[in-house]
Amino acid sequence: MHRHCLVIIIELIIIKLYFIKPKNIRPPSTITYRIAPLPADTRTANLNGIKFLSGSFIFGVIMSTDLRFILKGFGQFFFLAVLVALPVLAVSYDLIYLHNGLSENSLTEYFQETLLFLTVLSFGYIAIKESSIRHFCVLVTGFFTCMLIREFDELLDLIVHGFWVYPALFVAAMAIAYASKNIKQTIHTFAHFTRSRHFLSLCLGMALLLVFSRLFGMGSFWQGILGDGYDRLVKLTAEESVEVLGYTIIFYSAVGYFQNYLTWCKYRLEGEEYSDYIDKSHQFFTDRLSK
Repeated sequence: MHRHCLVIIIELIIIKLYFIKPKNIRPPSTITYRIAPLPADTRTANLNGIKFLSGSFIFGVIMSTDLRFILKGFGQFFFLAVLVALPVLAVSYDLIYLHNGLSENSLTEYFQETLLFLTVLSFGYIAIKESSIRHFCVLVTGFFTCMLIREFDELLDLIVHGFWVYPALFVAAMAIAYASKNIKQTIHTFAHFTRSRHFLSLCLGMALLLVFSRLFGMGSFWQGILGDGYDRLVKLTAEESVEVLGYTIIFYSAVGYFQNYLTWCKYRLEGEEYSDYIDKSHQFFTDRLSK
């Protein structure tokens, strides 16, 4: 009886030391673990007749970690699936129920502006909270703020036609000026951002918005397809659908970057700045490329 109790106590201590993550340590995604293989001729280790953790138990713990990552990946897929479905619902509701022809006061336009506003908030929040990458985040925030101002061009046209250009230029100049105050930090953080998967999704969203939607929405393109049955609403529907999809992907990228920052905040080391974490990642890739 006492022997079994001792075995249980020792195993609990081992689990505490090796498998329970302290609060200050980064999550498994940011730490490289090296697990020593078990001896080939044995599945368990013995000390004075006491059996310790078996290889199957360790394998089970590793598998549970892998399954968490897999489930997290599926969660990201379902989140993205819901996001890309929202543009279709918005366009359908405008055309079928509201019959507004996708005007500037349509649900689709409001949805685009909301996505852009949330994107601005994501990078703006990081700029306010984290001084070590503030210059880069201010630059990105200014860029998407200019895009948001452009979306309100019809409202600003009430002042004078094309008035949106002036506040957009002012915001752009202020953002560039601030980012230039520490150009080294801005470039360094930008370089790190280009190596992340969030940059890839951002590029995809920008390409859909600025290139594909414009080409896909050309009047001559749809006139050639529909011929005498050409209807401008069909062309507008296709263009706006792709455009709002681009905004959705951009928002997905911003949310991913924002979530990555919040995860670092949760597991940050004492006294560490986000730029320090970036430097470590940058040094890792630099060492690999130099070999």
